[in-house]
Amino acid sequence: MTMTEATTSQPGIKRFIGMDWNIGALKSADRRYWSFVALLGILITLGVMAWILVMTKGGTVMAQRDGFTWGIWFANYMFYVGLAAGGLVVYASVHLFGAEQFRPLARLAVLMAGCLTMIAVLGDLTDLVRVWRIYWFALTPNLSAIFVYTGSAAGIYMVICFVDLWILITGKGGEKLAYRMTLIALPLAIYLHTTTAFVLALNKSRELWSTAVMVPIFLTSAVASGVALLLIVAYIMQRFHVLEFKPSMFRSLSTLLATVMIFDLFLLVAEIAFVYWPSSAKIGHTLRFSEFLTGPYAGIFLPVLILGGTAFALLSRRKTRHIPAVQVTASALYVVAIFFKRYTLMSMGFAIGTLGQPQAPYFPSLVEGLLALGLLALAVLFVTLAAKVLPLRVPEHEHGEEVGAPHAVASGDPALESGAAL
Repeated sequence: MTMTEATTSQPGIKRFIGMDWNIGALKSADRRYWSFVALLGILITLGVMAWILVMTKGGTVMAQRDGFTWGIWFANYMFYVGLAAGGLVVYASVHLFGAEQFRPLARLAVLMAGCLTMIAVLGDLTDLVRVWRIYWFALTPNLSAIFVYTGSAAGIYMVICFVDLWILITGKGGEKLAYRMTLIALPLAIYLHTTTAFVLALNKSRELWSTAVMVPIFLTSAVASGVALLLIVAYIMQRFHVLEFKPSMFRSLSTLLATVMIFDLFLLVAEIAFVYWPSSAKIGHTLRFSEFLTGPYAGIFLPVLILGGTAFALLSRRKTRHIPAVQVTASALYVVAIFFKRYTLMSMGFAIGTLGQPQAPYFPSLVEGLLALGLLALAVLFVTLAAKVLPLRVPEHEHGEEVGAPHAVASGDPALESGAAL
């Protein structure tokens, strides 16, 4: 397939797979934009070098060991598929529940969900060390291993997100097809997040993992952190004139975020109370959880409570919840809190071994860190390029709102195009 001239008089627009790609916008991008792209390119290059080192030297360059058989890659896997949930919730709320105030976010939300799931899957592949082993995973799956279900669901979900994005941009099938795709994507997303939680919950030999509340905790954390990240990115897109949104949209988004935070924090506090309540406490649970409250792992668990509680306090009052700086600050705090929460979840099963021996806390090696940073930079690069070349702005006739200045890519306004730095 090749690019052809689009059916528009605007120069630099090329049509490919039914979408108009504004290649000309890349030529007019300013120095700040390309400096940022260059920085992302450097980080991706370092990540590729780290990956090559893993493939040539083996797992010895990683900080994982017998006591910690999983590392930063699995913490990031849980984190990224969770963040992807926020995009789906916003997208689904438009087509299933008529939340029209979120329609201008639909394309951006689906793009982010696809990119986040992509790097989650790539993180899994890097842990295989010999990445071609995925061949045997596909041909001879162990159906009793829960990773078979969550791994395959992540791959399918990623594809569906990008197909959804294509449908939203091209308008193929109209609202009816978008609605049907939502009916497919939403159950699949719930299935993906549930099976990811089951990776932990179904390990009965790891006491702090083996709890049925793991699934709802995972889902609420996923939705809260995903909505928080979407709010932050939406503000960034507006700051650089890529997209424009009404203040009411941000108010609705922050209200949704505060509501989900309540349930997420409640479930976490309820689980802690269950572990230490005299009539329900079990010696194995309390000993292990104490490692995270007062022991060597407290540095990665207490921030979950402190940052999460602070974020909710900022959004709990109506007056402060509607201030943009407060919305962004609370969202950033909660995204960081959920990262620590995922890292803590990964560590909880390994803090004390199955034979009762304490394990020294795991910290990723430089190679693992560069690999993780490279994957994150790859997702940011995808969104950065898409912000320039794809029509992420939803046409006004689709949502019937005056949302301010048109999208720099779609409008053809040279002033906006030259000023868009993202």
